[in-house]
Amino acid sequence: MRRFINHIQFASLIMVAIAATGCDERNKRLELLVGHNSLREFISIESDSVTMYATPADKRAGIIECRIFKDEYDIFIKVFRVLGDREIRNTYQSKGGSRFTADFIKSIRSADEKRFNPGTDPARPLAGLRVAIDPGHSAGSMEEAVREGKYIRLFAPDGSQLSFYEAQLNLATARCLKEMLEMDGASVMLTRETNRQVYPVSFNRWVRRDFPGAVREKLRNKYISREAAEWLLRRSGDRARLKFFNSEFEMPYRAKIINSFRPHVTALVHYDARDSETAYRNKYVRIKAIMEKNGPCCDQMEDVRDVVESITEIDKNFCSVFVPGCFLPGELDTIESRIEFLRLVVSPDLDDSIRYSTYVIKNFQKYLDVPTSDRPFPGSIRVGLCREGIYARNLRMTRLVRGALCLGEPLQQNYREEASRLAAISDGIIPERVKAVARAYYDAIREYVRDRLTN
Repeated sequence: MRRFINHIQFASLIMVAIAATGCDERNKRLELLVGHNSLREFISIESDSVTMYATPADKRAGIIECRIFKDEYDIFIKVFRVLGDREIRNTYQSKGGSRFTADFIKSIRSADEKRFNPGTDPARPLAGLRVAIDPGHSAGSMEEAVREGKYIRLFAPDGSQLSFYEAQLNLATARCLKEMLEMDGASVMLTRETNRQVYPVSFNRWVRRDFPGAVREKLRNKYISREAAEWLLRRSGDRARLKFFNSEFEMPYRAKIINSFRPHVTALVHYDARDSETAYRNKYVRIKAIMEKNGPCCDQMEDVRDVVESITEIDKNFCSVFVPGCFLPGELDTIESRIEFLRLVVSPDLDDSIRYSTYVIKNFQKYLDVPTSDRPFPGSIRVGLCREGIYARNLRMTRLVRGALCLGEPLQQNYREEASRLAAISDGIIPERVKAVARAYYDAIREYVRDRLTN
């Protein structure tokens, strides 16, 4: 991983150099998309085209998988706006190094992509706008949240406990945002309306019935390595299997729902919780104190388990937002990933996501009064020198969803002051901070629509 991060830092320096030399948009996007230089062996950018290769060996041999000529960019971009996943894949596979046929160009140009056209009713300024909101994660209970690894359990010095889980916050934020947008006339789609997974087969049933076959299928289609497959089949526990399920089934299913809706803008709603080394030492001190107390051993072990499963407290609050980028080795091995990579190089989706995310981070700061992150994230590239808190990060959902998107993490849930505010969600009360986050997204969408989609 350290070697990957060094490549990422190098890519950041290259990005600055490219900006200074006025290189074209395709190369600027590429610098945010490549998290390791080995991935450059899958693509070549020429003055009049962009070419993808299935493997580095194919590139060396000149075997083209898909080439998009400069005068075809608009057609290729529109393909993602008007065709389904299977048709997109067929288009990509049949393209090779040839040009689109006249009939294909005619059919794509005649298709209605249903662009946003602002209405004249001042009471409904967003009428006609399609917004997708994905409330991240899916736990419906603390037990499920612990298994998912997306929960907060903090201990105060007096031993009292704050506990809640992120899926609740994400859904509450999404519902508040949906209500605000619909009052302005927007059409809003939530990937989930309740605290439960979206994929139609429950994880518990899937892991009993489908898990071994699913692992072998993903290995066969190059979504996972042989080493990863062997580990999953032989040594993985429930949490690792859930992580695999979420990555390979739940998230792609959500992305498919979003892309079918063809949104003009998408909000991927999350909250953050970064670890602190100091807090790990505090865990040790707390466990030691428990073990020194007199009492039944079973009670002591239950208390110890609670501390072990508690989340470490952080001493600084901050916000950050993420856009697609920072692909790492192995992540262009599937044809689907290469299709999305080419889309992100050729289309304005990455540029639009950065522009939209700029409004989101600005409004996070405005409504929440928290600074932007000043720490690097694993598998990420900072977007420019003047856009604080915005990162092109290796997050799969951002690569699967098409169009302008922002994955926001507005607060640190394990910052004690925030935790004390957010914990009200466990009592069925929507915290004011959640409402403020929704307001920040709402204003950001309004500003993005005003400045980008109506001009």
